[in-house]
Amino acid sequence: MITDIKNAAKILKSNDDFLILSHANPDGDTLGCAYGLCGVLQKMGKRAKVMCADEIAPRMEFLRETLIQQNFEEKTVVSVDVADRKLLGDLDAVYGDKIYLAIDHHESRREFAKYTLVDPDAAAACELIYQIAEEMNAPLDGEIASCLYTGLATDTGCFKYSNTTGRTHIIAAKLMEHDFDVAGINYKLFDMKSKGRLELEQVITQGMEFFCDDKIAVVWLTTEIMERFADKVDGEDFNGLASLPRQVEGVLLGATVKQKGPTTFKVSVRTAEPINAGSVCALFGGGGHARAAGCSIEGSIEFVRAKLLPVFEKALKANE
Repeated sequence: MITDIKNAAKILKSNDDFLILSHANPDGDTLGCAYGLCGVLQKMGKRAKVMCADEIAPRMEFLRETLIQQNFEEKTVVSVDVADRKLLGDLDAVYGDKIYLAIDHHESRREFAKYTLVDPDAAAACELIYQIAEEMNAPLDGEIASCLYTGLATDTGCFKYSNTTGRTHIIAAKLMEHDFDVAGINYKLFDMKSKGRLELEQVITQGMEFFCDDKIAVVWLTTEIMERFADKVDGEDFNGLASLPRQVEGVLLGATVKQKGPTTFKVSVRTAEPINAGSVCALFGGGGHARAAGCSIEGSIEFVRAKLLPVFEKALKANE
């Protein structure tokens, strides 16, 4: 059942013993939502905890500072920034059919919760968490504000992407009224890179492929490359390459294809207007946002290449 901010706030106020789930391969928005909401609920005197199927990147560890460790049996399961229960990873088998409230902002999504709050116009799901906290008159502090700011900054590329709205800036400004290190967070999220990450980017860039008069760019993150850099970078560095192809001048559609298994590939697509990345990925059973989306494809590298390129070229030509 689709709900709104007011009813979502009522659901949270009238329940307790919360388990908050983020999606696997967590980014700043899902983690910012999870730890920010957990902090809000705990400040309201409720019991709440966070769970994710995968490890958190070291640069995101500061988000845990909002958390008071509590042991209890969960009664109310909430998912944040999860467009499909499959994105919960290993937690799907345990909690996928027990989610009471889903809070999300993806345009392309599948319903799985009893109640769903979704706003595709929100630049980040953390916008919705802020609005819910405001509706509940919940007190914020610097730690909670830092979590929600992280989500906003992550999903807007530090407020550079076209999904950034006036509401996004207003919420960010209100969060910045609280005491936390905004500049430090921006540095960790967007500027800080290990030597290994820089070497990885160099290898990936050298292997970048261009099509359609250099308007399409594709990079391949194969098992071989990841094994080569396994001791030099962490998992977050491998996941943080999605925007690299679109950084090339003139590229309108960029894709990063990451090998997840012998015949499994995760595709991350980033586009410029008017090409809709979500629509492109939906053709392969995926989805996401207009400018950023993803999907998975089974097959050999040659098979995946043969499937992707005609779709990319068609999307480009349809919008020329």
